[in-house]
Amino acid sequence: MSKDHEDEKNDAQSGEIGRRDFVALSVAGIAASASWATAAAGLEVVETNVDIKTPDGTSDAAFIYPKTGSYPGVLIWTDAFGLRPAFREMAKRLAAEGYSVLVPNPFYRVAKAPVFGDVSKFDFQNPTDRAKLGPLMGSVNAAGAAEKDAAAYIAFLDAQKQVDARRKVGTQGYCMGGPLIVRTAAAQPNRVGAAASFHGGGLVIPIRIVRIYLRRKSRVACISESLRTTTCNSRMQKTS
Repeated sequence: MSKDHEDEKNDAQSGEIGRRDFVALSVAGIAASASWATAAAGLEVVETNVDIKTPDGTSDAAFIYPKTGSYPGVLIWTDAFGLRPAFREMAKRLAAEGYSVLVPNPFYRVAKAPVFGDVSKFDFQNPTDRAKLGPLMGSVNAAGAAEKDAAAYIAFLDAQKQVDARRKVGTQGYCMGGPLIVRTAAAQPNRVGAAASFHGGGLVIPIRIVRIYLRRKSRVACISESLRTTTCNSRMQKTS
């Protein structure tokens, strides 16, 4: 029996979901959020495609904002499947609540978005599928990459008339994007006012980053069933 299969079996016996089920549930949850966007919409929003210059190249991104006025900026870090229609819909929902939202392609160094088609068909048990993630995730997780990107993305937001640059920026990350919100807050302490991680993965990060973050006044919310964590304040305290 393979180690992956043993892990799946152990997860099932312990009441935890396996990786395959996790992918299916994640996709279903994002789709449900997306379908609710229209019903929940308050403000009329505009969706645009933009290119953002970074020290490492040009990042393709979605910039979505209310049709009139200027609002606080939000930077969304996607999960390992990258910028795709589901995340555009999530950004529309957030924009309709009164935010100007940027969703960049985190893998622009490797490929244009979308990098995957139907992610519900992605199989973590398939070595070929898993191998596709390595180069993609490695490109944004390389030392200093996310910090450079965050600076470019926030500078882009601040330069847009649809963004009220007098207000702090918020950032949120999903799965792979979880630790990227911490790196963003650490790299841009004067601009980031709040950060939220949804089922963040790889949140064990270098203590240097944590120390930098703890000196800031930003707040971070961590939503993770496995950690049973609902909020973490600026001291990164975990609640049970």
